Amino acid sequence: MVDKLQGISSRSRRCSREARIRNRKNPPVSRSPNAPKSGAFKPLSENQVKQVLDSAYQVLETIGMGVIGEMPPAAKQMLENGACFNDRGRILIPRSMVEDALAITPSSWTLHGLDPERSIKIEPGHTHFGTAGGAVMVLDSDTVNYRETTLQDVYDMARLVDTLPNIHWCYRSPIARDMGTAELLDINTAYALLRGTTMPIGLSLASVENVKTVTKMFDLILGHEGQFKQTPIAHIIQGAGVPPLRFAYERCIIKEEAIRQGFPIMIGSAPQAGATAPAALLGSVVQSSAEVLAGIVYANTVLPGCPLTFAAWPFVSDLRTGAMTGGSGEQALLMSAVAQIANHLNIPSSVAAGMTDSKLPDAQSGYEKGTNITLAGHAGASMIHESAGMHASLMGCSLESYVIDNEMLGNINRTIKGIEFSESLLSLTTISDVNVDGAGHYLGEAQTLNLMESEYIYPGLGDRQTISEWEEDGSQDILDRARNYTNHTLSNHYPQHISTETDDKIRANFDIRLSKKAVGRK
Repeated sequence: MVDKLQGISSRSRRCSREARIRNRKNPPVSRSPNAPKSGAFKPLSENQVKQVLDSAYQVLETIGMGVIGEMPPAAKQMLENGACFNDRGRILIPRSMVEDALAITPSSWTLHGLDPERSIKIEPGHTHFGTAGGAVMVLDSDTVNYRETTLQDVYDMARLVDTLPNIHWCYRSPIARDMGTAELLDINTAYALLRGTTMPIGLSLASVENVKTVTKMFDLILGHEGQFKQTPIAHIIQGAGVPPLRFAYERCIIKEEAIRQGFPIMIGSAPQAGATAPAALLGSVVQSSAEVLAGIVYANTVLPGCPLTFAAWPFVSDLRTGAMTGGSGEQALLMSAVAQIANHLNIPSSVAAGMTDSKLPDAQSGYEKGTNITLAGHAGASMIHESAGMHASLMGCSLESYVIDNEMLGNINRTIKGIEFSESLLSLTTISDVNVDGAGHYLGEAQTLNLMESEYIYPGLGDRQTISEWEEDGSQDILDRARNYTNHTLSNHYPQHISTETDDKIRANFDIRLSKKAVGRK
């Protein structure tokens, strides 16, 4: 046995230093199983979930939703359908009205990619990971300084994420602060994302007109008018209101137009516990759930049965300062609880997990992201937004962090998949073969070889070298390896899935600020 073990060890060491250097410059990217069934972690009992929902229904029936600005069109329709407007200026929504809306809300829907093989089914208890955010600063890993984000950063983020298999959609994380108007920002953000990746994308849009304009761009890319509505390649995080418990006219009319144009809507509510929601975690869950339920009624009033998610995102305040803290243990519990509530309702959920408070891809970043995303995943969240790249409580992002976080997500997904159970995997025959007549170890067994890829995933960035190999290769840490991967990808990966002819049409119809050279066109 010793000889065989030594033989295997010596074979592994025959990898030349040159080969290791090549791998270090362009490390393999670990892959995880796709969307295993999840939901084992339950921070609330089933009875407690029902009590939270009963409380949310009571909030909507007795406190209701205020209105900022004009009465939104679908809110007027809600009043005709059974809601009432009281003398305090609030819309009271009966429980029966909420339950009717939930009854016609799809339990699953498809978020499409430009590459159909990258389309994903959004459903309760099957977890996917993706980006999101609104970073106004990006970390320069060479200088370890932050600078303002630009349109180039949006494009670079998209084409980097395009290569990372454990990230399933690309919602814009950095905000292109070099765009002078909201229209330029929305049009160019949509273009940069579509130009950079074939996976599904996500947007935030600032006006009704921008929703219409961006949809025209999508139809042009997809081939004909109306195609986006048939195969939506983008989703929107769009709440109906402003916490606490208020509909906002401008947000509502954007949401209405997005629904009419075919966007799947993340019905968002993002109050901060202790600031715009109760400091009690349970009370924050109640309020954010009530706000999302009101938004679900609103959305189904616009278009019954439209694709949406329960996107209650109650955030945490550091009560010493009032500042948002995205990486806390409390944040992990809140996101897990709202995922559990959505699963109870049998509708897809979206949560925000991965919003580290750390400014760097460091140990704090790792433990905060790992804790939050793991619990959200095991709670059965359908979509985990913010799961890669974000820092400084969503104010900053790091390109290298997308690469590091991709590897983390692969490992988290492996834990969600759990231990497969079958008679053959109990391994009684294999144990007998090895110990009775075999070599006394399992390294050469057929079962071992057969399970190498299905039972295990392997790090692309994580270090499993011996100390001497690690020192020989330059004593690099994970950030060094992520930087190598990022630099290599951004120097070489210019996706060309949009034809030159189509790209020229886009540029003729829209004010595109990314040059042809910037996107790899000659």
